[in-house]
Amino acid sequence: MLVFLALTYMEGGLVRGDSGGAVFRYPLVYAVKIALVAAVVWGSRSAWKDLRPWPGARDSMLAVVVGLAVTVLWVGLDRHYPLLPFVARRVGYDPTALPAPERAFFLAVRFLGLVAIVPLVEELFWRSFVMRWIVHQDFWKVPLGTVTPLAAFITSVLFSLEHPEWLPALLTGLAWAWLLRRTRSVFACYLSHAVANLALGIYVLVSGAWRFW
Repeated sequence: MLVFLALTYMEGGLVRGDSGGAVFRYPLVYAVKIALVAAVVWGSRSAWKDLRPWPGARDSMLAVVVGLAVTVLWVGLDRHYPLLPFVARRVGYDPTALPAPERAFFLAVRFLGLVAIVPLVEELFWRSFVMRWIVHQDFWKVPLGTVTPLAAFITSVLFSLEHPEWLPALLTGLAWAWLLRRTRSVFACYLSHAVANLALGIYVLVSGAWRFW
């Protein structure tokens, strides 16, 4: 998670302030970021065991529904709340200026990050580690899927501060805390997160609302 946040911060700094070069620089910067984060995720794959138990069909469907509701929440609340001055803004990159081959490569890497890498990093960190650590600092003793009101609130607030879209992120954090409590499965949260990011990515492509990227 620290690697992901550090690279995300550096990513914005590398492409802002140079509108001409940023058009072609950002896809490379983002691809390097995803490659490095993926390498760390693979190196830490022993933590993937926390994704179990796998949700059943009913809980999987619930996760999908919650994920789609989260997308509606992010789009519906857009520009209806004040931004926090101490939270970094998104790059808001528009890939349509790229030639077709480079654009296709960037979109493939962007969706890989959105749907596979980012949800895995964030769910293992927030809903597996931090949620249990708040319940008890010796978090290994806390069963996966354990959610207390305090842990749900704190993780949701911290999760919201990780995103410029703090209000929908706060509500999303609470929704995924509820989903974790309901299903007792971190993978259900990962699935819901992946569905939400995929749906939002498709919305961005269709609408051109690049500010969400």
